[in-house]
Amino acid sequence: MQEIAIENMFLKSFKRVKCFKGLFTHDISNLFHVLGNSIELCEILIKQGIKTEEVLKYFKMIAEQINRGKKLVRNIIKLSELEDHETFIEPTDLLEHLENAARFINIIFPDREINIKLLSKFENTLVFANELLLDVFENIFMNAVDYNKNEVVHIEVSVSELWERNKHFLKIEIKDNAIGIKDKRKKEILQEKHEKSKNSKGMGLGLSLVAKLIDLYGGHMWIEDRIKRDHNKGSNFILLIPKAIIIGMDHGTYQEI
Repeated sequence: MQEIAIENMFLKSFKRVKCFKGLFTHDISNLFHVLGNSIELCEILIKQGIKTEEVLKYFKMIAEQINRGKKLVRNIIKLSELEDHETFIEPTDLLEHLENAARFINIIFPDREINIKLLSKFENTLVFANELLLDVFENIFMNAVDYNKNEVVHIEVSVSELWERNKHFLKIEIKDNAIGIKDKRKKEILQEKHEKSKNSKGMGLGLSLVAKLIDLYGGHMWIEDRIKRDHNKGSNFILLIPKAIIIGMDHGTYQEI
């Protein structure tokens, strides 16, 4: 029994390392992409004699990405040192990460018209996750743009509450007008061992990482058609993440219910 427990522990650690290695590679690649675009735009603006305020805006963006890279490295180091990933999960503002992801997507796709609508009637959008929640939303948003043939990319995000198996979740639905996903592919691209085919552009890799993170948070994720029984009209990514409830007068204590 002890040998089985030890084997399971190492297997879980190995899966976690693979997950965060993929996230790190993905994030660093995106970071350099944004830095490169920002520097190129700065050069163009300076040559055109554009107002200093416009140039400073891109310098600020560069600084933000550098700070984000530093934070990413710290997070990966911290995660690699932890024996139990649950100790790294903390109350995280869901809406804040959604807004930051939406802003990021508009930055890295300057030539696309992207309309992202966020719908939430809740003041408390705290969930048990961590800063890597930003990767979850960025991955889904990026796929909605990469695999979209429309002139305007429409993404609608709605947040609601759900009780399931005596557990309180925030339910996030992310609907897009992209090319959609066939039924036989919906589960496959979320599976850990899914390998992209020669003709694949990499959708499976990004979404499999998303599914792993949601699982680490104690949540669930699945994909439906935006329009039922018609996958060609876009997808609906549904995420359930445990909600963090504030208790105590000092608003400094949290519990999961």
